[in-house]
Amino acid sequence: MYDVPELADMKRKANIRSLKEMALLLRTGSKLVWIAPSGGRDRPDPVTGEWNPAPFDSSSVDNMRRLIESSGAPGHMYPLALLCYDIMPPPSKVEKEIGERRIISFHGAGLSVAPEVAANCEKSEEAKDVYTQALYKSVTEQYNVLKSAIHGKQGLEASTAGIALSQPWN
Repeated sequence: MYDVPELADMKRKANIRSLKEMALLLRTGSKLVWIAPSGGRDRPDPVTGEWNPAPFDSSSVDNMRRLIESSGAPGHMYPLALLCYDIMPPPSKVEKEIGERRIISFHGAGLSVAPEVAANCEKSEEAKDVYTQALYKSVTEQYNVLKSAIHGKQGLEASTAGIALSQPWN
């Protein structure tokens, strides 16, 4: 948000507009909203070249939790892992300007949705962080299974006791 101080006010206003729009969507119910709680900052490890989900921003997760709780409609948060970086990988470093160059290619992708993580949190900062870490842990576990399935070429055999992969169209 504050990487370019002159743009902070514009970014804040854009975030507020987005939050208001999500609140309206959630009030009507029967909506699926996906957020990137790390701000889309996933990048490969500079040493190993391995891709992993970037740590989640607890403020983003908590904002979503509060939007759901105050919507008036039943809402749920499900950890979702999406492995698709080979299709259109981001630049190796986070760029400040919009319009970063992307190269598109053909590759397998994986999507995994875990059981709901209930937000039985108190209002404390510690509870917010614990909830965020529980979501991050679930997404990371799913992501690693997807990497084994796709990049390790294990397919459905990459399933674990806690994560069962399937291809419902087969």
